[in-house]
Amino acid sequence: MRRSAKSASAARRVSVQPDQWLKDVPLKPSEQLFAIFSSTSAVDPLKAWLSNAQMPIPVWAETIYAEWDALMPYVGIIDAGSEFLDWVATTESRDWGWLAVSSAGLEAVVEHFRSLTQVLMPDGKAVFFRFWDGRYLLPILESPEVDAGQLLPVLTRGLINGQAVEIGGRARVSGREFPWWSVPEKLLSQFGDETRINNALQWLSEEQPALFEAFPTDVLRCKVVRFFAVSASDESSASALLDYLRDESE
Repeated sequence: MRRSAKSASAARRVSVQPDQWLKDVPLKPSEQLFAIFSSTSAVDPLKAWLSNAQMPIPVWAETIYAEWDALMPYVGIIDAGSEFLDWVATTESRDWGWLAVSSAGLEAVVEHFRSLTQVLMPDGKAVFFRFWDGRYLLPILESPEVDAGQLLPVLTRGLINGQAVEIGGRARVSGREFPWWSVPEKLLSQFGDETRINNALQWLSEEQPALFEAFPTDVLRCKVVRFFAVSASDESSASALLDYLRDESE
């Protein structure tokens, strides 16, 4: 039995490769494999995609953001034996995008992600939603505050940064326009912590590359999480984080 995103959150951490994921639960005749990714990633997944037979569709192509090429998210269909899956299996990037399975057509999947261009905050403000970035999306799908099948009704399951996620959507069409999804208020505190961690890791990679490379990626993330967990907010400065990591590296 496949685990839901919620029940799997505590037990996950064993990374699953795309080929194993597809072998564990093979595609049904009605299903297709999709990739959701963005131009914002430094590893340039669009360049890696170019060897694939069918070009991906830019999600914002029919919106007022159609000219935002540098930020454009894409959705494309992948053949099970595609070289792109080999690239996914070997890349160390955690922000390139993710894989999903759906019985809906390509246009319907693109249409639904287009409807998630912006979402509504509890105060009613519309903000952009980084649905292509697994670092942000995975904690959202795993939150007890979120119905993954309601958020992504055209997808049945996904593989996000090596983690298999049961989404549970069965819809063939979406028919929504952004912004329609309201972010649960209780999700904000949880997601705020995740954003803080990701921002700290991004800052370390850009401003402190030697220290960033002193630890394996997963180990560094655990150390940053531990630092924020035990540090009071007024002590969680950049200098305090650097001192903590330097002590840990000795």
